[in-house]
Amino acid sequence: MKTFTTRVLAVSGAIAISLGAAACSKSETPPTTSTGTTSAAAGSSTTSAASDAPEPAEILSKAKTSALAAKSGAFIGQVDQNGKTIKIDFKGTSDGKTADITIDMEGDGKARVISLPAAVYIQADSTFWKKQGAPASVQQAGDKFIQAPSSAGAMTESLSLKTFLEKAFGAVTPTQLATEVASEDVNGVSCWVLTDKKGKTEGALYVSKDKFEVVRFTGSKASPGQLDFSQWNADLGIKAPAAADIMKIG
Repeated sequence: MKTFTTRVLAVSGAIAISLGAAACSKSETPPTTSTGTTSAAAGSSTTSAASDAPEPAEILSKAKTSALAAKSGAFIGQVDQNGKTIKIDFKGTSDGKTADITIDMEGDGKARVISLPAAVYIQADSTFWKKQGAPASVQQAGDKFIQAPSSAGAMTESLSLKTFLEKAFGAVTPTQLATEVASEDVNGVSCWVLTDKKGKTEGALYVSKDKFEVVRFTGSKASPGQLDFSQWNADLGIKAPAAADIMKIG
């Protein structure tokens, strides 16, 4: 599942670039309440072969259908890109209109974006703003959010959970999968484990046995990483930052 890994890396990188592009046009002002990032789940697990498992292609198909039909979801973890680690904490709706995303890029800074139908808010450290060539006024934001210009609304599609999943699943075909399906508990969830024909070290997809929901994705030796998925179809409670946490620009 090497291409799945590569695709996940590319999409994560695209999200990071979108944050910078949205933040760096010369900004306008703001108005308004919130916070929160998804909690990480690392979890111990034990893998064993599963003699009662469905066919790999069936598991993949049902996992893809379940994921693309979801109205909302969250994932958290990290991926390595060009020798650098990108940590990502994502929760959002399928249509991309509502999202709360934090990305921490090794050497390039940390940024958080809260995207709502009415506005997009961005908070970032000084390293991120400098790397993006943000206006001096934005670089003075400190811990405050800035309201992105109205043009940033176009980036909601790139922040869409569905777009991310379509690109990720678009990189996986049944012919890539090993014929043997394993069984493993991940964070208390009983999962089917699909692996690349070359083995688990080349990528694995963990799918819950009861609902065929994606639970975890792990990368390959060449493109290491792990993303843990949760909160499928949940009310994510994403709100605008409090007015006191937004800095007026200009």
